Amino acid sequence: MRGFKIYFALGLIVILAYLVAQYNKPTPTNWAPTYLSTDKIPYGTYILHNRIKDITPKATVSRTKVPIYNTLKNKQFKQSAYLIVAQKVDLANHDFDQLKKYIQDGNDVFIASYDFGKLEKTLKFNTASSMSAKGSSLNFTNPNLKTDANYGFERGIGSQYFTKLNLKKVTVLGINSSNQPNFIKYDFGQGSLYLIAEPGFYTNFVLLDKYGAEYAGKTLSYLQNSKTIILDEYFSAQKNETTDVLRVFFAHPELKWAYYLTIFSLIIFVLFEIKRKQRIIPIIDPMTNASVEFVNVVGSVYYHERNNQDIAMKKINYFLEHLRSRYYLKTNEIDPNFSQLLMEKTGINEPSAKTLTRYFMQIPTMASVSDHELIILNDSIEQFYKNTQRHGAGTI
Repeated sequence: MRGFKIYFALGLIVILAYLVAQYNKPTPTNWAPTYLSTDKIPYGTYILHNRIKDITPKATVSRTKVPIYNTLKNKQFKQSAYLIVAQKVDLANHDFDQLKKYIQDGNDVFIASYDFGKLEKTLKFNTASSMSAKGSSLNFTNPNLKTDANYGFERGIGSQYFTKLNLKKVTVLGINSSNQPNFIKYDFGQGSLYLIAEPGFYTNFVLLDKYGAEYAGKTLSYLQNSKTIILDEYFSAQKNETTDVLRVFFAHPELKWAYYLTIFSLIIFVLFEIKRKQRIIPIIDPMTNASVEFVNVVGSVYYHERNNQDIAMKKINYFLEHLRSRYYLKTNEIDPNFSQLLMEKTGINEPSAKTLTRYFMQIPTMASVSDHELIILNDSIEQFYKNTQRHGAGTI
């Protein structure tokens, strides 16, 4: 009994020391791109939502957390503007119809996003990225807004631009250093639809910078004559919804540490109970590893079939799905520029990125794949997983 008390006291001291260290540890910066109006983290939009009247001082500001259709249906707006800043804006058909009617009545819509969803097909345009280690360099086409020196951005902000535009129907308002449009306007009736391929311009991180705030303010100056500004919180909230049953505990530091303390206490209790009640365990024959046999059978089937092309395509498709789900990379079109995007987003070196991109482009067009090529492909993919796990890639 005395020994139990000694162990329990030591365990309690260790837990308390750990909790004190965790409590006094500086909180790391959260770089998650939430675009939420309530977030004061670098990629939240707290400043935008609270200082929008600096640009439109005479406008009335309102907020909406419901879809566009519900916000605009059966309501009359004049000289108003609908502002959306989100990572993805995928409008349903009825939402776009309602939005188009809203614009034709003399109102403006401003959308800043990476992914415009069905809107790309409806307006017949595409987006692409031009990743550069030096960052992006942007300016305006309007002489009243254009500056002698370009605006520079880092951390991948401003790298996306529009492609396949019908210049007869669109007005280019902003370009990058390669004269590729990143800020455009469509006219519908008496109003306009403004699209900019970068929601990061309106985050706290950029708006706290003098020149970043100046650039963002100039893009929003097209809305300065509006009498009402409708700030959308529906699309930015979609990606951040969570159904985690422990979200309440981890949302409050006190409950989180109480949860950890309970877990540690249970572990100590179980360890002591095992020591007190453990009986001699008889030696039994080890169970057969059926998983290994299954792998051997499947491997033998593929080996005798010699269908290296099928194996290579399965590995490539699985790897591309990993890139989409973890790094949010678009993999529907693979071209030589994809290697630069892969390197910037994942942190791998240039030779590895170029090797993977070359195989992604070549293997689907090949009639057959040799054993040597299949081995190199497998080694390249495995090396990618090792490098990203070792260096914590993907946090850029």
